[in-house]
Amino acid sequence: MDTRPSCERWMWIELIGFDNRDPDYHVQAFLDNCGFVPEGLSLLIATPDFLHTHAGLDREVVFPPDYCSYGGKPYNAERPRQAWTNLQLAGLVKALQAHGIKVFFATLNIYISHIDGQLYRSPWCEQHPELMEFTRDGVAAGCLNPLRRFSDGRYYEDELVAQLQAIVTDYGFDGYHAADGYSSPRQPIWMADYSDDVIAQFTELMGVALPPTLAAKALTPAEVRARADWVWNHHRPLWCRFYARRFEILFAKICRAMHALGRQVCYNSAWTRDPFEAYYRYGIDYRRMARAGVDRFLVETVGAGVSIGAEGGFRADLRFELNLMLAHLRAYLPQMPLHCLNGTGDTTESWDLLNHAPVVSEREIYTLGHLFVQTDTGLQRASNGPFVCLADGITAPQWTWLRRNWVVAYESRPRRVLGATVLWSKAALEPEFDDYLACRLLSRQRIAAELQARGAPLQVVVPSRHFQAARGCLLVPRPELLPAEELQAVLDYAHGPVVLIGRQGVDLPPADLAFAEGPGPDQLACRVYRPGRTLSAPPLEPIPQNPLPEVMPDPPNYLHGMYYRAVSGAFLEACARLLIDLTPTPRVVSDSPALRLLAIETEDGAIRLLVGNEDHIYVLGRIDLQREAREVRIASHYPGRPVLPDGRLIHVQVPPRGMIVLDVVPT
Repeated sequence: MDTRPSCERWMWIELIGFDNRDPDYHVQAFLDNCGFVPEGLSLLIATPDFLHTHAGLDREVVFPPDYCSYGGKPYNAERPRQAWTNLQLAGLVKALQAHGIKVFFATLNIYISHIDGQLYRSPWCEQHPELMEFTRDGVAAGCLNPLRRFSDGRYYEDELVAQLQAIVTDYGFDGYHAADGYSSPRQPIWMADYSDDVIAQFTELMGVALPPTLAAKALTPAEVRARADWVWNHHRPLWCRFYARRFEILFAKICRAMHALGRQVCYNSAWTRDPFEAYYRYGIDYRRMARAGVDRFLVETVGAGVSIGAEGGFRADLRFELNLMLAHLRAYLPQMPLHCLNGTGDTTESWDLLNHAPVVSEREIYTLGHLFVQTDTGLQRASNGPFVCLADGITAPQWTWLRRNWVVAYESRPRRVLGATVLWSKAALEPEFDDYLACRLLSRQRIAAELQARGAPLQVVVPSRHFQAARGCLLVPRPELLPAEELQAVLDYAHGPVVLIGRQGVDLPPADLAFAEGPGPDQLACRVYRPGRTLSAPPLEPIPQNPLPEVMPDPPNYLHGMYYRAVSGAFLEACARLLIDLTPTPRVVSDSPALRLLAIETEDGAIRLLVGNEDHIYVLGRIDLQREAREVRIASHYPGRPVLPDGRLIHVQVPPRGMIVLDVVPT
């Protein structure tokens, strides 16, 4: 099988992934082990002190341990940590570029590590406490805030830009990779930063005056908390807009400087979040980042890792949310290269997908490669390819396995998707923010994700400007957020059924079918127009609309969901079944509730079928293809024996938490 996929492959790797004892720093051996040459590679030199302490290459300088491996870890699967020098790093960059690889470097904003059993604080950061991020409790968070100012009033970002210019020039890097803490705040903005400096910037930039009862210079944690409560409770929209503007200013400076040198800027998306939640949680407007000049997004699609407890054993499952996040991000930024973070393992953070949960990783790769955005010219993949994180310590057989997975994920050319198409409107973003503050209904992304998790065949999103190019069933989450002209265009859609899922208490034309989770105006209702046949309302037990609580908590990090009004699971199940009913997608006809199906029709007329398994055991299932099948070809690693069609039916066995990919040739 060809193992060169139709996508770009990028990598993130630490210096410990190479060997400074070899003349070429182990580059050729590394590439031989991978079996391919990546288009791009980012060297993770995690501590920001790498930025701060660079002073040219006129003399050789031995790097501290936290430059040489993430967190100064003592070893990886291949070798112990080595003491690298600045001149060796320059040699490594040249050796990689000699193979045609674009080489970037990345830093995080954290500077505290445990190295060889001792607490270690990167010296430059430690000497500049005025640049640290402070929480709403007035506590230093152990990380640097790139928006802060030095004690003498100079902006840190101006020093950062000067150092970036020197580093890419001296080392020859192809650009800068802004990673977590630099691409967005490390903590949600309801938690930080409420320091005197950031509050002063907020009042200056946004034209807001502190009330007389709040001190511009907070002397106690209680004063900081009072100020934070005032900002978040009374000026939340302005606080989000302030952060969005400040990060745009920051990245406009970075991008201008890099572009003037012929370099590029790669950008980590904001902690896994879609355009709405990135703005609400972290004050990041992705469109502003694109306007600032960012050249490429590295999208934090970390659902597989999170689902196995990669974040310190925390139990969460973001897979379906992140599927829709990626598709929504592509709809928002149609021209931006988007690379999906392909989690493999990170010994510093103590998780290893390739060795501990390979089937979960395989399923994620297949799924992300089969998400699309509808345009006027056809279906465009949401992802431009994988971004391997991290790329050290991977064996040759594992690389072969990954390469084959990428081929399967990106090889098929879709003619049409057999499920429903989800409408996405950028004009609804601002109303969605205001509506969330008032009503806390599920967001558009969360509605689609909840439905996909329950088996709804959702793998394509259409921006509202292209929605007339869609064919088949159109799903419109939260239609009441659309501008009037967009809503009317949706109601006039003539290429298939229209399914609206949104607030019940809104004025919409009578539907052919309507049902709700309960009688309340702020509960969700499903309305169907022009289904093409008579439909019956599902037998749902109404649930009451409960009042919102006085206090609605905001999430402490990306692993926790935002506070949304509770929604009936039975209602969501009924909506998912309805979407299956209204589309020509294959159906599970056995009692196999753990199976999930996605299907596209390829340019050669075959059906590319993805069958996922939510259970922790092998699941057997019977699938009705909705057409007679002549042959079934197996694209994935498993199953290892033929799948024989029986008219319209096939029988499958799917590995625990995994996925199989089949190409069905119709008669």
